[in-house]
Amino acid sequence: MFPPAVKFSHHPNLEILGAPIGDYLYCSKFIAGKCADARKLLSSLVDVAAVDPHVALSLLHLCGSYCRLVHLARATPSSLAGFFKLFDEEVRRCFSSCFSIDTTDTAWTQAQLSFGFGGLGLRSLSHHSCAAFIASLSTSGCSNADNVHPQQAIIQFNDQVSTSDAITAEAVSSTPVTQRSLSKKLECHLFNSLLGASSMADRARLLSVSASHAASWLSVTPSLALGLHLEPNELHASIRWWLGLDTSGGSLCPVCSQKALDPLGHHATTCTHGAGAAAVAAESRKHVANDPKCFELGWTCVPLAVETYGNWGVEAQETFSRLASLLAASHSVSKSKATADIYGRLNLTLTRSVARAILARGLRPK
Repeated sequence: MFPPAVKFSHHPNLEILGAPIGDYLYCSKFIAGKCADARKLLSSLVDVAAVDPHVALSLLHLCGSYCRLVHLARATPSSLAGFFKLFDEEVRRCFSSCFSIDTTDTAWTQAQLSFGFGGLGLRSLSHHSCAAFIASLSTSGCSNADNVHPQQAIIQFNDQVSTSDAITAEAVSSTPVTQRSLSKKLECHLFNSLLGASSMADRARLLSVSASHAASWLSVTPSLALGLHLEPNELHASIRWWLGLDTSGGSLCPVCSQKALDPLGHHATTCTHGAGAAAVAAESRKHVANDPKCFELGWTCVPLAVETYGNWGVEAQETFSRLASLLAASHSVSKSKATADIYGRLNLTLTRSVARAILARGLRPK
């Protein structure tokens, strides 16, 4: 019936498509082995960071953290997910070693959020494993309401989201759910929890870094030749500033009558003495200042206003959207790709300027 190349196994423990099937002991050893292999890559990233931290950060996000084992999480029930917590701890240690930054628990929680929520894209495997497992069973038609494994995962998921986002085994069985939709609910609850526990200044920062396209500088592929690269001290300052860690270094501003620097870097990025001037004035003020002259010349004033954390004004976003359409047509790429390139280059340049302003006023890389 089957060709000779097909292999048969009568052993209860086996691996299929990179996932373990068998008893608890076998599956535990299999997952532990995969986590150990992933840790080897994390160790290598520390060596990469010694040469180029910006490249190391990109690699940590793209292939060294959550995404490294997410396939395994999709095939792993909650009873075995404890191994993923150990892997998350390894990722945090790798981050600290790569960038010489000891994050607070709050800052690390933000770092584990996706770019859309103002994080560094270093998702927690243990936090999202329930979403991965539920989605895997749901889309494959295996989420029977009587199956104990999806029930356990659903309980774990509901404990980590708001009541309005809770799911039931019956709903998952009748209508397939995607991992993206479930992970978004997890992140939304985590982000709102951060907001609720934040000071007014930190709340404003979190809302800014989570604005549309604000984190586009993090998705840029580092390239020194293209000017899309941050030097080690610039990246160090940028990460601390982005996560709300102290950027003052306990210093006084050297160019502003020795005014004390605040921990969040507000003074460093708004000081009008020298580099690191404030973000562009609001769009309405630019219109007031420029509309009359533009009208005389037959021009249209399009103000490009941007917040320090990379949240562009409405008119700027509309202009970039039109530019992206033109670039997409002329270069035969998708509009989304052209849009990402525009915001990536602009916001990386902005982030570099902020980092230099912070560095010029006291913060010294470790």
